[in-house]
Amino acid sequence: MKKLFFIILTFFIFTAHADIKGKKHIFILHSYSQEYEWTKLQHNNFVASLEQSSLFPIDVSVEYLDTKRLKFMDKYQDFFLRYLQEKYKGYTPDAIYVTDDNALTFFSNHKNALFADTPIFFSGINNLSLADSLDPTFFTGVYETKEIEPNIELIRQFSPQTREIWIVGDGSTTYQAIEADIKKKIYKFPKYTFHFLSSDKINDVIAHLPTTPKSFVLLTTIGAWSDNSGKNLTLKESIGLLNRNPHLILCSMEDAYMVGGVVGGFVTSGAKQGSEASALVARYFNGEPLRTIHSIIKSPNIYMFDNQAVINSRLILSEYTARNAVILHRNKSFFEKHQHMILDAVFILITLFFIFLIIIYFINLQRKAYLREVESALEESSAELSMIKEKLALMEQPYE
Repeated sequence: MKKLFFIILTFFIFTAHADIKGKKHIFILHSYSQEYEWTKLQHNNFVASLEQSSLFPIDVSVEYLDTKRLKFMDKYQDFFLRYLQEKYKGYTPDAIYVTDDNALTFFSNHKNALFADTPIFFSGINNLSLADSLDPTFFTGVYETKEIEPNIELIRQFSPQTREIWIVGDGSTTYQAIEADIKKKIYKFPKYTFHFLSSDKINDVIAHLPTTPKSFVLLTTIGAWSDNSGKNLTLKESIGLLNRNPHLILCSMEDAYMVGGVVGGFVTSGAKQGSEASALVARYFNGEPLRTIHSIIKSPNIYMFDNQAVINSRLILSEYTARNAVILHRNKSFFEKHQHMILDAVFILITLFFIFLIIIYFINLQRKAYLREVESALEESSAELSMIKEKLALMEQPYE
C-alpha cells in the first residue's frame, strides 16, 4: 500500500513539474480595442478553446493596435514597434496570434524586428490574396469572407419585391477589401441594384440612405465610424443612429453587429474564428509541423437572427433557415421559462419516490420478519398440540 502511495505521489509531482516546464507562451496582437465586440469574441474563444485542447498550460500577453480609433499609418507602426521592442525585451513567445488585417500586416512588416523565429497564427483576415503570398513555414490561420450571396437570398425571401440593396461600411481598408470581393459576385444578381456607401463619418452615410419603406441595408464593417467631431462611435451608438430612419431594415454580415434591432443575416462569426485558430495552434503545440497545418480558406460563417427584430420588421424567417441558425431573443417555451422550477420539482418527486421505495423495502423486511415469527410460533404450537394429542390418546387406551 505504501509503495502504491509513493508511486502516485511521484506521478503527480512529475506531472506538475512537466506542466511548469512545458508552459507555452503566446503573444497576441489585436487590430482593434479590447472593448470591440468582434475582437472580444475572437480573443475569448481562442483562449478558452486552446486551454481545453492544448496538452500544455498557456500564458498569454495581449496588445491592441486600436486601429478603429487610430489611423494605421507608417508613423504609428514605427511608434508601436518601438513600444513592443522595449516592453518585450528578452521575451520569446512560442506562438503569435493576431486578429484582423492590420495586426497581420504589422507583423508581416516587422516580424524580424520582434520575434523573428516564432510562427504566426491569425484569424479574421479579409485579404484572401495573402493565402498565396504568406510564407507557410511561419504563417497559418483562418480567413474571413463576408458572403453576399446568402444575404441577397435572405432579402429575396424576406421581400420578393425588393430590387435595391444598400451596402454600407466605414471606408477602412477592411471595408475596401470587402467591397471589392462583393463586386466580383453581384453579377449573379442582375435584377438588383446595389448602392455602395462608405465613409469614416457616419453622417455622410446616413445622408445618402433611402427614405422609402422597407429599404434593406447590409452592414459590412462599421467599427471605424465617427461623428462630425471625430469621436469614434461604439457599435451600439452607430446602429442607434441608423435606426433613427424608421424605413431601414438593417441586416448584418458580422455577428458583432447583432445589437440594437439589427435583423441579422449570414454572418462572419468572431467566436468561430477564434476557436478555429486555437485548433491550429493546438496542433502545432502537440507536435505537428507548421507547414502541414494549412490555413482555413473557407470562412466559418453562420446564420444568426434577432427574433424580436425580425418580428418588429414584420419579416418571416423560413423554417428551413431558422433550423440551422442561431436565434437571439427567441420566445421561450413554457419549459425554458420555468426550467429551474420544473427541474427542482422533478428532483423532489424523484427523491420522494426513492424515499417511498426505501420505506416499502423496510416495511417488507418487517413483514417478512413478523411472518417468520408467526410461522415459528405456529410450528411450536403445532408441536405442543401434537404432544397433547399423543398424551390424550394414551390416556384413552383401555387399562389392562
